[in-house]
Amino acid sequence: MSTNVLFLAVDSLRYDAVFGDNSFDTPNLDTLSNGSVVFHNCFAQGVSTAPSMTSLLTGRYPLEYGGHWYIEETQPTIAEQFQNSGYTTGAIHSNPNVSRLRNFDKGFDYFEENIIPIQSDGLLEAAPDDALRYLNKFVRILSKSPYMPVSKVNRKLTDWIASTADPWFLWTQYMDTHGPYLPGGAFTYRNKFRAEKLWRKAAVNSPDEISDEEHEELLTNYRKEVEYFDVELGKFLQKLKEEGEWEDTLIIVVGDHGDEFYEHGLYGHGNLPYDELTHVPLLVKFPRENSVGATDVNELVRTVDILPTALDYVEADLTDEMKERMRGESLIPLIRDDQSPSYDVVVTEKEMREDDHLRFGFRTDEWKYLYDGKNEREFLYDLVEDPDESTDISDSHEETMDAFREHLEDRLDAIEETSEDIHIPAIDEQAGVEEQLKALGYK
Repeated sequence: MSTNVLFLAVDSLRYDAVFGDNSFDTPNLDTLSNGSVVFHNCFAQGVSTAPSMTSLLTGRYPLEYGGHWYIEETQPTIAEQFQNSGYTTGAIHSNPNVSRLRNFDKGFDYFEENIIPIQSDGLLEAAPDDALRYLNKFVRILSKSPYMPVSKVNRKLTDWIASTADPWFLWTQYMDTHGPYLPGGAFTYRNKFRAEKLWRKAAVNSPDEISDEEHEELLTNYRKEVEYFDVELGKFLQKLKEEGEWEDTLIIVVGDHGDEFYEHGLYGHGNLPYDELTHVPLLVKFPRENSVGATDVNELVRTVDILPTALDYVEADLTDEMKERMRGESLIPLIRDDQSPSYDVVVTEKEMREDDHLRFGFRTDEWKYLYDGKNEREFLYDLVEDPDESTDISDSHEETMDAFREHLEDRLDAIEETSEDIHIPAIDEQAGVEEQLKALGYK
């Protein structure tokens, strides 16, 4: 029996929203975790969607081969590897940071992106950009949210699965836990406008001016969004069981990155790679007939390893180009044989496009080193004594700093070497996309 692969990425889902002392009420994720391999120390390669999802969908680090704003033409993707192995590939999402304009549809037989409601095709093909922009702005004002809600996503996923022959690989990017945080499924226009105004104040304009009451409102609504997502996820998973898709499907649930609630002076995910932005939940439910057994894994792993693990499990054929570029490693040896991965340092990186500089984080079990290229600042945290990353001790651990500086130099060299002959085209966003990006706190 062939194995299907269902890849469910949840935008801005922190690890401690699902597990730990501050976890929320997520009974369906809890039930799923009871029958899954749960990786308790999984860390993302990006602090926002573009770098994180580039890494997840290509198996390479975000800044190599031209960076994470666009998947260049010769870059092999995970979807292509499934295609090469006889899989039908599908994607359904509403995140403008992973659109076909940025070549994220590469390798997908079916790619549905609900980014803007009105596009310049059909009767509106000759409409000027300004007209489309204002029309989309009007529609967005009337819409419940600037993204496709989980209930609608799941209906589309269910329909696609029902119409597609095995084996298939299907990816979605749930947006409900991304700001602006609405109070779960309790929609009113007052809630919507209040949430968007508060989100822009916190994540874009004035994080230092957020009051204690507003802070609690943000946290409360984030919790409600996570719990609402959990309810809808439970309905979807039950539907898979009813339709006979459960036992033969490898199901992956992962946060693409986290969100900060002023732990380090900001909201959202625009800060350096602190753990609240990089520590994400990862659950992998294997098909029953080939189950590796439910287990908890505490070893340090990376999100870039997730889909290489799926490819390994289904014994997919990889192209030579993919083998050359892929940084991710299969976690099957760790799960089955307790064989540790080859790395002991987890890399997180991002290009700050508006400021034209790079940011890096290097994490081990004991240390976190951060580098901000804007002002060439460095930070070092002892994660054993200071898990909240509150005290910079870079001045008193020169030997440790030197070791991390070598990692940084290696990364800069690799980025330069792999991107030397790569051409990334200028991308003109569709008229109206900027309205969605603004609502999501990106502009």
